[in-house]
Amino acid sequence: MSNIKNDNNVGEMWKHFFNYERKHYNPYMVKLAEHPNHIMYDKEVMDSYKGKWNEFFKNEHPIYLEIGSGSGMFANNMCVRYPERNHMALEIRFKRLVLSARRSEKLGLDNLLFIKRRGEEITNFIGHEEMAGLYINFPDPWEGKEKNRILQPKLFALLDEILAKDGRLFFKTDHDKYYEDVLEFMPEVEGYEVVYHTADLHNSPLAEENIMTEFESLFTYKHQKNINYIEIKKLGKK
Repeated sequence: MSNIKNDNNVGEMWKHFFNYERKHYNPYMVKLAEHPNHIMYDKEVMDSYKGKWNEFFKNEHPIYLEIGSGSGMFANNMCVRYPERNHMALEIRFKRLVLSARRSEKLGLDNLLFIKRRGEEITNFIGHEEMAGLYINFPDPWEGKEKNRILQPKLFALLDEILAKDGRLFFKTDHDKYYEDVLEFMPEVEGYEVVYHTADLHNSPLAEENIMTEFESLFTYKHQKNINYIEIKKLGKK
């Protein structure tokens, strides 16, 4: 992918992403600003909506969060199927954000927002029990460096803050050991319980309602690999 030189189109936009000015920028960085209704990249603006994201969506529908939205296939298809929900999708790559937003615009969606932000920062811009659910689809399994995984016991300290009572965490992975490790530590996580899990999602009772990610679709048909799925519920305080 070619880069663009620093010019008037870049303006002060680089300050949202870098600590110093550069000679070349990813061309999709500038294109983020072409989709103000579907992409948010200004952290100050994001943080200003903490606890009041329903004001952004202009309705009181439940809000679901997705960490690592990739191509946006899952997010867009979710919002088509569930217009009574709002969906916030986190992604850090410029090109993926722009292409995802273009798809949303073609579909005419107004219940989807892509956000350029890292998952570990969610409590900075999401309020107390503001999310009805969280989707984590095919995260890096970090083989040999499992401490870097997104889904591990310490994540639930963040979920305590942002996830509503009875809210759900939905997890999909093609990595069998990651799936097994989550099931192993979950009984020790206070305030949450696994309400459903399967090592073969596509041949489970949930297969018909499952919405695939782009990765899931390609990997399943090319490699015929089983897909693991876990659904976790946040319990009320005792």
